[in-house]
Amino acid sequence: MARRKEILLVKDVLKLGNMGDVVRVSPGYARNYLFPYGLAIAADGAAKRQIDVLREKAAKSEVEREAKANTLKKTMEGTSIQIAARVSHADELFGSIGTKELVAALAKSGFEVDGKQLHLHDKMKKLGKYQIEVRLHKNVAVNVTLEIVNSDPNAPALSEALAAANSPKAEKAEKAEKAEKAEKADKGTKKDEAGAKSEKSEKKGAKTQKV
Repeated sequence: MARRKEILLVKDVLKLGNMGDVVRVSPGYARNYLFPYGLAIAADGAAKRQIDVLREKAAKSEVEREAKANTLKKTMEGTSIQIAARVSHADELFGSIGTKELVAALAKSGFEVDGKQLHLHDKMKKLGKYQIEVRLHKNVAVNVTLEIVNSDPNAPALSEALAAANSPKAEKAEKAEKAEKAEKADKGTKKDEAGAKSEKSEKKGAKTQKV
């Protein structure tokens, strides 16, 4: 069995270690993967001095990334995006809105983000407004407002018509109309009955005269 080689990681490697860690791996793993991809170097004195420089650069870069994230946060605060969707009469979404649609909507507003940076506070099932958290950095996040609107351009007029039809005034007018129709029908029935009685009476009188 080949003797394991001591190396110094210059980048974080999943399930192996973080930048600056000294670990032991097989010579083949180091030679064929870690070294060629710039993930590690041989753990000697020069390498340890090099890692100190890398750590300093990494720390500086981290500070710069966080500063940029905070600047972007100030720009994004108060941002509102809109997505049109097909809905039922109950304002429930037919399809679903996911990170792909959110990323596209943010891009239209001038903000390029990755879907992994987005976190939804609520499930989006109906029309309305929702809060979306955008994680710009591990220490920086900002909320943007998402408004889901009906994609049907006639939806507002239809909603108003339905609302008017279901209003108390509309219900009252409908009841009055039904009552009026019922009253007319009742009068018609009584008139027919009166006519029938009159006709019967006339026939009876005619028979009496004949006798």
